[in-house]
Amino acid sequence: MTLRRTGHRLRPAAIALTLVVAGSLAACSSSGGEEAEKTTTTEASTTTEASSSTTASSEASGDIVDIVWDGDAQDHRGQDGEQFTYRCPADGEASTIWGVETYTDDSSICTAAVQLDLITAAEGGEVTIEIAPGLDSYQGGVANGVESLPYGSWGGSFTFPDVEPGSVEFTAGLGSWRLSARDSQLKPGDTLDVSCSADGEAGSVWGSDPYTADSSICTAAAHAGLITVADGGEVRIEVTEGEETYEGTEAGGITTNDYGSYDKSFTFPDDQP
Repeated sequence: MTLRRTGHRLRPAAIALTLVVAGSLAACSSSGGEEAEKTTTTEASTTTEASSSTTASSEASGDIVDIVWDGDAQDHRGQDGEQFTYRCPADGEASTIWGVETYTDDSSICTAAVQLDLITAAEGGEVTIEIAPGLDSYQGGVANGVESLPYGSWGGSFTFPDVEPGSVEFTAGLGSWRLSARDSQLKPGDTLDVSCSADGEAGSVWGSDPYTADSSICTAAAHAGLITVADGGEVRIEVTEGEETYEGTEAGGITTNDYGSYDKSFTFPDDQP
């Protein structure tokens, strides 16, 4: 299949993440060619509320703090090992999260707690997080009806000390097929492991190993013969410098496109997961 180029994409600006019902998952939207700065505020109407209700610099460890559903942990970056407890209100609306078990510190605390089955969106509840260092990459996945997105290097994280690592089972989400190396803001030399869901929806790809950084990683992996659209699977990419030209070819039931100069590329290294 031949796919039309839709423009470069950066990490989406806090796309609201809905609970999964009958297999319907939240998905990233394209920036339409303008690179969007990453933020966790989802709508202008919630900005005032979020700024007054999320973590505050005067907040003391051990206090229970009321938090809105898109509240995050960025105010506590660098306070590694310290724990903070929040009260998520009932009838919450899930927001964007990146990671599984360990989340970027700009992820929605309440939404991540739902993914780990600590609370429900309907009832809310109290949750405790622990501040952790940033990671080189974050996995995405689906658990308890919530999809989180993968991401590259980020400066701060949080975890939930009440959740034993590995105790929650995650599956790949359909949003994985929309992920590109451009979305994750990876740099040349960086690697990223991506879980591609079964029954994926092929996205746009330019080139033939290397691929342009804004190509769909999972679709490129199907083109490279590492996975299939029907079965999905785990793949690893490595970001490389850009090329002057990219040649499109047909393989694995995927037709990629030609393109000219682009500033970053990615390939699939030999040491696949």
